[in-house]
Amino acid sequence: MRSWRSKPWLLWALLMVPAAATIAGIGTYTRVLGPEDAPRPSRGDLVGRYEDGKGGVMTLKADGKVVLSGIEYMAEVTEADGSGYAFPKRCHDQEASWAFTESRPRWSHVVSIGTRCDVGMNWMQWDVIGTPSAPEIVYFAGTPGHPDSRRVLTRR
Repeated sequence: MRSWRSKPWLLWALLMVPAAATIAGIGTYTRVLGPEDAPRPSRGDLVGRYEDGKGGVMTLKADGKVVLSGIEYMAEVTEADGSGYAFPKRCHDQEASWAFTESRPRWSHVVSIGTRCDVGMNWMQWDVIGTPSAPEIVYFAGTPGHPDSRRVLTRR
């Protein structure tokens, strides 16, 4: 019976398989290997007027200001006994501001809208989808995940 030491190529083969798998995994995660991601909108691509098809209009300006008109959201009311309820309201705010957060790797981008539509300052996190030439902003006007509450703002 011969020892594995008489076959040095076998040892090298056993070491190369995990090394190759590790390199392929790192390359795929960092997007060096594999399909290229579609271009995603950047902050400059988002400037413009958006409509949701349900009466809501939002205009993002390059200076970080945003004008909201008819954007739906859920207003929460808490009673003195601790119970509460929510009802739909529309936001009309001329003094709102916005910020853009780009994730790395570029899986999800977020637009944060700071508005005074309810009591005090509220920051709403909305998802950015689409391409640089046709960005869309998605938010929920009610229960997240419910199909009737999903709103898509499309640039016009």
